[in-house]
Amino acid sequence: MSSSNSLQIGASALNAFSWGTAVTAHNVANVSTAGFEPRRAVYSNNANNQGVSFDAVLKDTGSAAVQNPDWAAAKAVYDVTSGLPLEASAPSGTDLSREFTTMITTQHAYEANAQVVRTSDSMLGTLLDIKA
Repeated sequence: MSSSNSLQIGASALNAFSWGTAVTAHNVANVSTAGFEPRRAVYSNNANNQGVSFDAVLKDTGSAAVQNPDWAAAKAVYDVTSGLPLEASAPSGTDLSREFTTMITTQHAYEANAQVVRTSDSMLGTLLDIKA
């Protein structure tokens, strides 16, 4: 695996896990919103298992709230909140213990991939120093 390939894999994972954190943060922010249905981030492998991508946002029921292979950052934020009732009598379905566990797991995945990027960058720097 080349250093630049490692950088791309690490960067794609950092992007995916940052969106996963945004979904969890959205759920936590709506813990007091009546009728809110929490969402779950779904990840998948990129082509040829070369990294991780953010695939979809699912409702807890398993149905797709957002699913777009050409996922656009701005569109994601608005799609996650679309279709929610403005007024509802049912309490929020957000389970804070589940959300914080998800947040911790996502944080560790993000940190691991940040280390991949740092290591790849260091290796590339060493290689450039040797060639110079």
